[in-house]
Amino acid sequence: MRISYKNLRRYKEIAHILIKYGFSFIVEKLNIEGVAYKIPLTNPSDTIKMMTTGERIRTAFEELGPTYVKLGQILSTRKDLIDQEIIDELSKLRDNVESFSTELAKEIFIKELGLSVDEVFKEFNLKPIAAASIGQVYEAKLKTGEDVIVKIQRPNIEETIKSDLEIMRTVASTLKDLKKDIDIDLYQVIEEFQTQLIKELDYNFEAINAIKFKKMFKDSKKVYIPEVYSQYTTKRVLVMEKIVGVKLSDIQKINSLGWDTKRISEVGVESMFKQIFEAGFFHADPHPGNIFVLGSECISYIDFGMIGIIDKKTLKLLNEIVLAAIEKNVDRVIYLLMEIDAIGTDADIPGLKQDLLYMIHYYYDAPIEKISITGILNEVFRFFRKYKLIMPSQLAILAKTIITLEGTGRELYPKFSIGSAGENFMKHYYTNKFKPQNLLLNSKNSIEEVLLDLKTIPKQLRVILRNIEKNNLKINIEEVKVTKLEERITDLATQTSLSLVLAAIIVGSSLIIASPNIEQIIWIKLVAMAGFFTSFIIGLLLVIKMIKSKYKKN
Repeated sequence: MRISYKNLRRYKEIAHILIKYGFSFIVEKLNIEGVAYKIPLTNPSDTIKMMTTGERIRTAFEELGPTYVKLGQILSTRKDLIDQEIIDELSKLRDNVESFSTELAKEIFIKELGLSVDEVFKEFNLKPIAAASIGQVYEAKLKTGEDVIVKIQRPNIEETIKSDLEIMRTVASTLKDLKKDIDIDLYQVIEEFQTQLIKELDYNFEAINAIKFKKMFKDSKKVYIPEVYSQYTTKRVLVMEKIVGVKLSDIQKINSLGWDTKRISEVGVESMFKQIFEAGFFHADPHPGNIFVLGSECISYIDFGMIGIIDKKTLKLLNEIVLAAIEKNVDRVIYLLMEIDAIGTDADIPGLKQDLLYMIHYYYDAPIEKISITGILNEVFRFFRKYKLIMPSQLAILAKTIITLEGTGRELYPKFSIGSAGENFMKHYYTNKFKPQNLLLNSKNSIEEVLLDLKTIPKQLRVILRNIEKNNLKINIEEVKVTKLEERITDLATQTSLSLVLAAIIVGSSLIIASPNIEQIIWIKLVAMAGFFTSFIIGLLLVIKMIKSKYKKN
């Protein structure tokens, strides 16, 4: 594999770590020019040999640094691609890294805002309260008296991450043939990862997300979103209101304050369903560290770097899949999965149907409070892995978010059930959906979609016809017996020709018979009779031909 020599040192570091943790086969496969032959392919230590595959991957990612920690965190959401044992380990990845110098942080602040820390803040705690892979967080107080948190990005982190992403893309291209063995399109995963990570490198995206959430819950007394101070926010600096409350993970303190943990968990689910079903825009990392409790019926979200988006069409399709499952209509479920391009041409449809039917019957009569959404989704992920189905990334993120939410709810209240907690909200959602004004709006949107299709289809047909005219249309035909196909086409052409001739003779003979001069001129009568006789013979031949063709086909 040819590499960019500006990244040569980083390639060597990656190769050393891969070999150290028992992944030397990847280094050998890459055959990195100028690297592989210089690094001895040693066996891992006994301690590493005792680790599971998931533990070795997680530890290697931690040693590889921030980019790979982030990759591991995102991969931990893709249960449709990776086995549960590895997912469990990747879920342990956290941004616990060494802090960088506060003096350096102040320099970055000045460079970004053109103002010093002392010019903006009345107080500024020199010791960071958290250090993550991309930046670190400080407590401060604005000149106007508001308590805030200040995120400042690490020096040179963008260059490091972009360099790692370039290496990842090169490696993914080189290992593309591994897709046959591991059923993962590495290049597509890296592309999705890059899109997510580039956004996290720009704090303006997080600020915009927080502002959207603030607007979403502006009239809510149950969810509070911190204020963003946009005048002090840039690509590498984020200033946001400090939330004073109890972290959701501190269950002992929540109980000591006498707050109802059951009600708090229900508020969390209701707020999440509002995000998903009403806004199509949701917090994609609702773990206990990212949620503060402000009262028995009030929570606050923080850290808006990772969000999920789901469009109305996908949500509608997902709703139809759930309804089809409730009706035990497995064929409809399969059809809808095909609609989202989840099922490939090589999928084992009969096996998938059987497994789906078993799962539907297993959960169908279970009481809603006994149903574990996590259990159902994990079973769905198993289907996707087993039958090589492709889950759209937005659905994978949504599923992982719901699993995280249910886990968080059960930490808070052991008898928590996301199904029973969401039942009331879903009733409210559907009641609201079927209000006359909303029905009219949905009808309007449906009509607009149809009109758009009517406008688009002729253009698409013109493109297809233009490609046919230019001989640019390529059709991939696999496993077709060309000889038999040619014979079948010939038979169809013959039958069509005979049918046209038969129809023409019958019509012509009928017109002759209807002529008023047929009794006066005998030869006209004879021609008509000959026509009917000929049509009888041709009809007989056509029937024989069709029977023979059917016999050959069988």
